[in-house]
Amino acid sequence: MKAVILAANPSNRLSPFIERRSKPMLPIAGGKILDYTLRALKKAGIREIMLVVNHQQEGIRSHFQSGDFLKLNLHYVVQESPRGIGNALWSCRDWLEEEPFLLVYGDVLCTGNPFIPLLDAFSESGQDMALITLPTSSGEFGNVYLDPEMRISRLVEKPLGDQANYVFAGMFVLQRPFIALLERHRQSMSHAFENLIEDSVLKACLWEEGWMDIIYPWHILEANRMLMEDWNQSRIDETVILKGPVQMDGPVVIEAGVTIESGSVLKGPCYIGRDSYIGNNVLIRENTFLGAGSMVGYGCELKNSMAFGSNDIGRLSFIGDSVLGAETRLGPGLTTVNHLPDFSLVHCEIEGENVNTGLSKLGAFIGDEVQLGARHTLAPGCIVPVAEQVPDNITL
Repeated sequence: MKAVILAANPSNRLSPFIERRSKPMLPIAGGKILDYTLRALKKAGIREIMLVVNHQQEGIRSHFQSGDFLKLNLHYVVQESPRGIGNALWSCRDWLEEEPFLLVYGDVLCTGNPFIPLLDAFSESGQDMALITLPTSSGEFGNVYLDPEMRISRLVEKPLGDQANYVFAGMFVLQRPFIALLERHRQSMSHAFENLIEDSVLKACLWEEGWMDIIYPWHILEANRMLMEDWNQSRIDETVILKGPVQMDGPVVIEAGVTIESGSVLKGPCYIGRDSYIGNNVLIRENTFLGAGSMVGYGCELKNSMAFGSNDIGRLSFIGDSVLGAETRLGPGLTTVNHLPDFSLVHCEIEGENVNTGLSKLGAFIGDEVQLGARHTLAPGCIVPVAEQVPDNITL
């Protein structure tokens, strides 16, 4: 069986982290989103994979190339303009031939491997199959309703309210006639699915393990935490240099070439990327991801945060519940305030809309190549655009 992965959507709601990379190339818990998807497909026995690309496609092509290092055969097709999921799948119609195929949304993450039960369910039923899941909130997704035989009986694209309900999990096994449905419905994916539902031929496979669709910047933190909380052991490369006593608790992953000065404390799960430097008396707390080639100065504290790589965090800084794009330079004494005075829910300004994050603990989102001078304080939910430069905060 072949698989199609949709990886072309620019997803502006993820700014300031989408300007320099496509969404499937976001780093999460030591790997890219697309890394996890491809490895799961391989374990499920899928080798022939088409990637539909557009936005920042060079990063995907250069990282994965033909897929040889994963022992996969990767192919690429460009969706020339963002004309929806149906159009993206339509662009693969000649490559798909006549066999059933997997359709995978390129921006979802799971713990475990959902492709194995999905393929098993398809083999048993012989009908088109959708993976479904039950998120905490389903307001952002098309809601699906089931009959007693696990057939999808109704699809509500824009549900009212913010209730919990089953949703499409972004993974499907579809048969060749679905392509004809796309043509009939002018490449509208929702109309094609509604056609299957009306004919009672779209069945559901329930996924009850971890699942995350990354829509907003704070979902990056939630996805990172979801994967890291599944870790159960440490992995420390033999080239790591510890310059004196360093305390480590819980599952800690430290890659090659890392140096950690004395007095530092690492509380897992956490990840330190290759060739990074951790200064004296640094506290790295649970669910923190520090990308390759980063430097953390004396006395810093990093808590439930992510730094994509080549970051320089000045001494005596606090980074809490925050995301740092690649190649940021943060001066000494920077503080990301990670809650409001009354611990109410934090809101973020996303494309001109005041969005409720649903989180009472949330710091800042700092775009790639940002330079912030010394002694700055960032408010909860603050978004710093890509390549912003702010001088030192000098009071005298």
